[in-house]
Amino acid sequence: MKATFVNYSFAGSVDGFDVKGRQLIGGGEVYLHDLCVVLRDAGWEPSVIQGGASEAEFEYDGIPVTQVKSRGRYWFNFEWKSALKASDGWVHLHDANHAFPLDSGHTATFHGVSWDVPYQGGGLAQYADWAARYRFFKLLINHAIRNCKAIVSVDSFLLRYVQSEHPNYRDKITVIPNYVDSQTFKPRPAKRKDGKFVVLFPRNLTRNRGTYLLLDALKQLPQKDLEVWFAGTSYGAEAVKKAAEKDGRIKFLGHLDHYKDMPGVYAESDLVVIPSLGVEGTSLSCLEAMAVGKPVLASNVGGLLDIITDGRDGFFARPTTDAFAERINELYADKKSREAVGKNAISRAKDFSKDKWAAAWREFAEEQGGIQ
Repeated sequence: MKATFVNYSFAGSVDGFDVKGRQLIGGGEVYLHDLCVVLRDAGWEPSVIQGGASEAEFEYDGIPVTQVKSRGRYWFNFEWKSALKASDGWVHLHDANHAFPLDSGHTATFHGVSWDVPYQGGGLAQYADWAARYRFFKLLINHAIRNCKAIVSVDSFLLRYVQSEHPNYRDKITVIPNYVDSQTFKPRPAKRKDGKFVVLFPRNLTRNRGTYLLLDALKQLPQKDLEVWFAGTSYGAEAVKKAAEKDGRIKFLGHLDHYKDMPGVYAESDLVVIPSLGVEGTSLSCLEAMAVGKPVLASNVGGLLDIITDGRDGFFARPTTDAFAERINELYADKKSREAVGKNAISRAKDFSKDKWAAAWREFAEEQGGIQ
């Protein structure tokens, strides 16, 4: 049985992301790769349609990839069908937003609410841009809810939203939380002996992921033995590099290999921060850090609320500069709480095992894609 997955980005470079060659950019791409492998092991023949600067066909880890020439992320919604063949079998949109405005009848994945970021201030033009985005992102998902055959949501938000706003479509929604591979991400001793207190930011460097929030919070942290490691890439990379020139406590690691590098980087940290402003599902970074036994300080937004119980297996802060600075200061001084929460985090991460996730996806694939 064939399965074709549609996503603007998978393996390779995308505007704003400094990724060399055929690499996975972030959590969404890692998720898609792992899903293809799970289904391949179950007897499916998965392939991917992605966007890019030119047309291309190649394989990534044995997964056939068709790249269509695309003018950008939202133009891709009008372009991906040009690569679709009648023999492609089950077609699944890895981003439900790709259904708008022309697609219907396929299945899709919803990776987290995309309109929950509040207005960040500025002039009339900035407010108009925020208001337009708020309406636009709702338009995208509402189209998917009405027109997709079925939708997988990585957190409980979409189910609650559909039950309240579109109750006639609630049976379309299946919640399959994100996952962590405990064989790859597991506790290991740190190699560092420098005595530094390392705060790790393992995210794409965008505003919504909290890049600028953390940079501003650092200005309120006086500790000289504190370091902040930024492991990621995107539009905020230059801001991080410039900040590092002024503050030697900032370390820019850039894009790292998810499987080879990130387990070790988590192990070297003392505190992992997920300061998302919004647009967040059940964060892979959060789950990976927890599986390694690290205390996580996260924003109380989106799917993060499905993962963490504050003070037991993680910590919450409001997504503001002051709130994160205050909590980082507190946790810097409270090693006992960090260690206790880190131990509990390992147990909590087991609730999001890769085996559970894979079993749920195999069932969904059989129900939705197995009948052609």
